[in-house]
Amino acid sequence: MLAKEKQYDLVIIGSGLSGQAAAAEAASKGLKTLVIEKGRTTGGSGNYVEGVFAIGSKMQKNQGIEISGVDLLHDEQQFSHFEADTQIWKDYINESANNVEWLEKLGVKFKGVATLGAGLNTWHLFEGLGNHAIHDAMQPYSKKRGVEFITSSAVTELLQDQKRKITGVFVEDFASKKIQKIEAKAVILATGGYLNNREMLTKYFNSNSNRIVPMNSGKSDGTGLRLAWEAGAKKFGLGMAMMFGGQIKEDSVPAFKFWKTDIGIASCEMAPLWVNEVGNRFVDESVFRIWAHAGNAIIRQEKVYAILDQATINEFAENKLPRSLKPLSERTRLDQLKGMIKEAEANNLSFLTKADTVGDLAKKLDLPELEATIKRYNELVASGEDKDFEKPANYLYSVKKGPFYAFELGVGAYCTMGGLRVNRKNEVLNDQGRKIDNLYAIGSDASAVLVGDTYGVNVPGSEAGYCIYSGRVAVKEIVSQK
Repeated sequence: MLAKEKQYDLVIIGSGLSGQAAAAEAASKGLKTLVIEKGRTTGGSGNYVEGVFAIGSKMQKNQGIEISGVDLLHDEQQFSHFEADTQIWKDYINESANNVEWLEKLGVKFKGVATLGAGLNTWHLFEGLGNHAIHDAMQPYSKKRGVEFITSSAVTELLQDQKRKITGVFVEDFASKKIQKIEAKAVILATGGYLNNREMLTKYFNSNSNRIVPMNSGKSDGTGLRLAWEAGAKKFGLGMAMMFGGQIKEDSVPAFKFWKTDIGIASCEMAPLWVNEVGNRFVDESVFRIWAHAGNAIIRQEKVYAILDQATINEFAENKLPRSLKPLSERTRLDQLKGMIKEAEANNLSFLTKADTVGDLAKKLDLPELEATIKRYNELVASGEDKDFEKPANYLYSVKKGPFYAFELGVGAYCTMGGLRVNRKNEVLNDQGRKIDNLYAIGSDASAVLVGDTYGVNVPGSEAGYCIYSGRVAVKEIVSQK
């Protein structure tokens, strides 16, 4: 799709949550704005976001939730080993409640505030996920005020003058193959990182990138980072993915087919026995309560399998689960679990291995330590105390009744976080720490400032909330420069 004009105040590359926030803020400020989306539809991975971070919001006050911004800031400093940018985190915390109110004024509806696993009550949950927030509120608001959206188009180059100031973009329309030159007073990169670029992931991720299972829109190929690097931006904060624990690893079907389904919940979120490539246990499986921690534990192994017997499957499917699925679900049992296992067997899906005995399962998967591991595990279950890894007793289920099942796990990931260094105004910086005039980065492209080596859902919604925050900050700075 070709743009209607040749000149704009602002070009936004990417129409996910951060791009939509920037577009809505630009609309409210009267900027002539063009949003360029390479996909056929808008929203990107933002369509699947559950909610955004904030503290001090009206919703939290109504629910009696009090969280200290100072304490949270100190926690994030410690969690990131002081790699996170203290001043940006402080700015973000101070503006977070205002961002929620701003979204509500745009028409975004919220269900309330919740936590995730062992995290804080900072997660302001959307009704209808990010898809509602974007397509029922933010994008209509922007379009009504003149923001132009084009799809199936990609920016191929950032235009610069002799002083390396950004002056516009070249855009290719996929249908016509035509290249358009667009002049712009400012450009915002909101392209979502590089999770779907396997070459970049292998190059920059610290280990076992082949076992990462992308759980996003599939369009985050590092385009924005490449454009910025070619324009002189510093490569910064690479190698960090937002991991959320175990995920069924099956290459023959789309990864989302198992996300939050009964078979995924049973193997990844009910803390069954996990073993590695030789059949040894390696962690307290209830580590899934902080998804990023579970991801770290799993990715360090060469392979990981969740081991369940028929009795445990029957218990999960017919009786009750060892923990609540709230706030994401009200269900108390996995009534589709058995059917999903049968379907996986019928389709010969590679993630599932079944055997009548533990010995046969060990042989099929070449797990020499599995029999000894299960014997020891059953002893711990019988004693009611996990003396090896201290897993809470409510998750202790023996592995005795055949048939026995092994579910291969990878690590689910939603996005990469980083690639570009930005300042408090979300201006992109070069190797000397100086801004590249008129170039801004927001959302995942810029969010290395929030983290160290791990994204912690101890503060649920902080990446999504940063998409809103950074989009607004960049536009406010652009307006101030007019």
